[in-house]
Amino acid sequence: MTRERAILGFLDEMEGRGLHGFILTLNGEIISEGYCAPFAPEQMHRMYSVSKSVVSLAIGMLADEGRLSLDDRIVDHFPEYVNENTPALLREVTIRNMLMMSTCYDRAMYVPLEDEDWTKPFFYGMPTHPAGTLFHYDTSASQVMCALAEKLTGESILSLMQRRLFDRIGMDGDKQWLCDRAGTSQGGTGLSLTLRDFSKLANFCMSDGMGIVSEEYLRAATGWQIATEERSAPEERYGYGYQFWRMRRGFYMYGLGGQMALCLPEEGLCLCTTADMMLSSVGVQPIFDAFFRHLAGIGSLPACAEDAVLLDRRIASLHVPAVTGAAVRERIFVRLEQGGLPFDTLELLPDSIVFGIGALQYSLPCVPGIWSKGVFPTTNQNCITSGGFVADGRFILHCELCDDFVCGMEMIVSIKENRAALRISGALWECARGWNGLAWGRTD
Repeated sequence: MTRERAILGFLDEMEGRGLHGFILTLNGEIISEGYCAPFAPEQMHRMYSVSKSVVSLAIGMLADEGRLSLDDRIVDHFPEYVNENTPALLREVTIRNMLMMSTCYDRAMYVPLEDEDWTKPFFYGMPTHPAGTLFHYDTSASQVMCALAEKLTGESILSLMQRRLFDRIGMDGDKQWLCDRAGTSQGGTGLSLTLRDFSKLANFCMSDGMGIVSEEYLRAATGWQIATEERSAPEERYGYGYQFWRMRRGFYMYGLGGQMALCLPEEGLCLCTTADMMLSSVGVQPIFDAFFRHLAGIGSLPACAEDAVLLDRRIASLHVPAVTGAAVRERIFVRLEQGGLPFDTLELLPDSIVFGIGALQYSLPCVPGIWSKGVFPTTNQNCITSGGFVADGRFILHCELCDDFVCGMEMIVSIKENRAALRISGALWECARGWNGLAWGRTD
């Protein structure tokens, strides 16, 4: 077995699973890197919950400077949200509890599409148990931690981390961090990075902190702090640190849909991926399984020039599969009569698909076998689409968003005589409501 064959085995297992890109490093050096067209190296990618790990690093910096203590009660930093009705269990929650996802709640306290201020709801919930006793994944805890960092420093989390960390470790690609409608950065989900910058960040987290974050905090953050055996996903049962996950060996950063940094510090090995696996029935577990089956231990394998040629060819051919099939030959117009999808009409044309929403029409390019660029209906989000008839009377559209949100949908249109049934499996909840479910109508 050679290094190149091991990487080819990893790519074989990941084929067709929604991978957008990967970088594999050994002792900080890139040994393999690839992107699935149309995704590219310079392209920012939404990191989702990787944002939590960056917020943890910010909290660690502030703790190192004595500007906060992990044993501070969180209510003491937000007195504006405390009154005589504040529950005793909430008053006991510490910053350490927040970092460990062991607050007094069994769910996130905010609703992203409904709450303008994502920080305040944390302080008005009804506690379900004492803090520090149980793990419950709570993105609102990360949001409050981010708000705390911004409150103490007077600058945005992106500005803070750009100045204190990103610039110092060579993260020189484009970045952005989305805010809630109240103007606070989305601490649990808002960061976008290039994959190369993500890899530099992950390698920093395997370092001694480089004088930027104390080694003591970094080891605690990426180490085991609380049990998570109750989690349903296999790789989420190995424990949790301070906004970092543990795995069967090492630790990882985990963003929704496959934004992953799998870190084995004892081997100096790190795999970073970007992906859209939101619609997968098995989640991101295939990334872990393929990593440990093929890549863990790669540092002990020899390189091979002949195999390197094969790997280079494979990487050059990586792409997100487009829908193949037959193009629409004649216009098909569907007027929906029943169902909860957010459009009233659907029009299939030879090179596009048109959604009618009230008096407005939104067109997406749609050609089988290739990806076309468009803008998703009712949003300003760029997307790529492909679609066609995969069988008589059965049309499939696949769409991937590629700006602020990394998510997609698959729409099946099944036509029989003058009726059409539509089914959309989508993960567009954050940017476009309602694009998931069933509807039917009649064709012209």
